[in-house]
Amino acid sequence: MVNPLKQLGLHRLFSSTMIGFMANNVLPVRLGEIVRAYSLGSKAGISRTASFATIVLERVFDGFSLLMLLWITLLISPFPEWVKKAGNITLVINVALLLVLIFLEIKTEPTLRFLTKLFGFLPRKISNQLSEILFKFTTGLKVFRDLPSLLWILIFSVFVWAVVGISNYFIFLAFDLHPPVQASFILLVMVSLAVSIPSSPGYVGTFHFFCIAALGLFGYGKNIALPFSVVLHASQYIPITLIGLIYLKTEHLSLKMIKKDQEN
Repeated sequence: MVNPLKQLGLHRLFSSTMIGFMANNVLPVRLGEIVRAYSLGSKAGISRTASFATIVLERVFDGFSLLMLLWITLLISPFPEWVKKAGNITLVINVALLLVLIFLEIKTEPTLRFLTKLFGFLPRKISNQLSEILFKFTTGLKVFRDLPSLLWILIFSVFVWAVVGISNYFIFLAFDLHPPVQASFILLVMVSLAVSIPSSPGYVGTFHFFCIAALGLFGYGKNIALPFSVVLHASQYIPITLIGLIYLKTEHLSLKMIKKDQEN
């Protein structure tokens, strides 16, 4: 996704990603996505707005990958109707966002004119600034013109999420629980889609609530589901936060510095 902007090494991309994930763990409403775009843009010498566009695109592919895993799992096991409805609503949102991104890249000028009209109620100065930001944003969507790359991105995204789903099963084993394997994927999808919505730092509360709800589908009560959710959350929160803080220090950045620069 970043290649059309600039060829970057794995380490450069990994460090910015971990800094962004760390910031999501310590800042509210998923501000880590902005921190990640800032880190990548400032260190790689590319537009931060364009960098943010690749992150939005990544989230769209994440959504489709998770929904694919959900539907495969639903073919194996029956689940409450609300799970299917939630999946369908997420699909509609994902498709709508994807279409907007595609039109921004393929039909840039007419799409920008349409979106600018939507900002018509705002003062002209603010409207012009938003239009300029959207134009820079489109430069991060050039991967839409490379269909083979899009296919590989989708395949790799599904693979990564499948590995995460399988890894979740080890937490079940740590609690001496042996549900069907699809339980791990239902847990993954429900929690991942839930935390994609801006919430508290580290998704505290949101993560645990939906983890408990997912385990409840398999008959596990709160006495098991709550400590399970705490351990699962900690296993992801602690290492990612530590690695992100290490990269933040080695890159001579700080969250205060990023905030001050963004305000300027």
